[in-house]
Amino acid sequence: MSLALRRGLKMAASPPKDPLIMIIGATGTGKSKLAVELATRFNGEIINCDAMQMYKGLPIITNKIPENEQNGIPHHLLDFIGLREKLWTVQQFVKESSRIIDEIRARGRLPIVVGGTIYYTFSLLFEDAILTPHQDEQRPKHDAMEKDEEFPILSASTEEIFAKLQEVDPEMAKRWHPKDRNKIRRSLQIYLQSGRKASDIYAEQRQASLDDRNRVTADSTDMHGGGILGDRKMKLRYASLILWLEAEDTVLKRRLNDRVDTMVANGLCDEVLQMAKLEEDFKQEAEPVDLASGIWGSIGYKEMKPWLELHQTLNPDPAKVTVAEREGIDTVKASTRRYAKRQNRFVRLRLAKALSAAGRLDLLYLLDCTDLIRWETAVTEPAQALVDPFLKGDELPKARSLSTMAERVLSQIEEYDDDVREARTCQVCQKTLMTGKEWRAHLTSRSHKKVVAWHRNRQPVAFGESDGSQQVQIPTSPG
Repeated sequence: MSLALRRGLKMAASPPKDPLIMIIGATGTGKSKLAVELATRFNGEIINCDAMQMYKGLPIITNKIPENEQNGIPHHLLDFIGLREKLWTVQQFVKESSRIIDEIRARGRLPIVVGGTIYYTFSLLFEDAILTPHQDEQRPKHDAMEKDEEFPILSASTEEIFAKLQEVDPEMAKRWHPKDRNKIRRSLQIYLQSGRKASDIYAEQRQASLDDRNRVTADSTDMHGGGILGDRKMKLRYASLILWLEAEDTVLKRRLNDRVDTMVANGLCDEVLQMAKLEEDFKQEAEPVDLASGIWGSIGYKEMKPWLELHQTLNPDPAKVTVAEREGIDTVKASTRRYAKRQNRFVRLRLAKALSAAGRLDLLYLLDCTDLIRWETAVTEPAQALVDPFLKGDELPKARSLSTMAERVLSQIEEYDDDVREARTCQVCQKTLMTGKEWRAHLTSRSHKKVVAWHRNRQPVAFGESDGSQQVQIPTSPG
């Protein structure tokens, strides 16, 4: 074990009963490569978590791992659905991947989930990953753009989005002003993402919240024990070790640009022409194919449309075609860079925050893949040195100790969680705290524990509801 991994060891409670390895990170960071290495070393099988790579064919646009690089490792949910099919919903993905995980374990092997479709990853990791309306309002503004690549309708005009929402979820459409783009868009996004109406999901969550309040007791205020005061807290679905591949921004941007150039050299434009021919064929079929989502929204196709249209005209000007091709390639590069940036923001702001709220930020380990020449020592060996003790229930290193980048980035995440001003009220103590740091300090304070103990022993707990949050009605002091 390296010196970096020896620093600050902490004990794992016990060997996980049903372990799962999850590899996340931006596109172009080498997730598939690491997955194959770990599957080879630890007798694993890989489950693809990239929505576009589920589609059959088009290996260049979808950036699938070539068969000769899979090292004979079984890859599930990869290259298997037809181009006519819609994008899989979260429910479809979680149901099927959970079934496959069980089958892999039944064979005595280790399931390894890898991929960049962030809402698939999030929903597989947490049992209740669909946001409530109150949580929606707290989402970072940039989150609203996360699914545009898969669902182009979300980039359409407000009128078009509203018309689509009226079609698929009229009850939800009635709640919003026709010009309230953010709320309309989010409601439609939930339907596209999950395959279920937002109105139905919210109704179920309201009922679940009421059921929870009927069961909960005063000691539920412990945020590390699964308490529900404030927003409903999501529960982890599996005993997971999360490996996050991260590279310095300037290096990753250059790597992504180079990868697009390689895609062009390998035949990207030929695949675009192939997709265009299929699109025209599908338009002639009796049963309409949704060409506004799925593989048709993948990065690499829609960006090359201006070149495609010019290329297909009669006697096009070669100079103009060349310019259009160059501009299209530049647009593919820009879209890829933006997508990578959104993926990383999601990990930093959404995933890390959810893990922190569940008291399990210690599951997230950042691996610095900036220098590919040092891949073996910077990524492969540290990853193996994490997985091995995780599976045995032995000592694990503190996440910050892995590298300088891990120390910097994870410190920033913890500082953000500590400093962000978000009111949290302890309804047992009738005290409001304004930052995560203050909140955690209060929950571990002697005064809070005394009030909880007194309340548990002496007073029945009655629950009320105000603006969708859970409240405990108790005296302001033990007297």
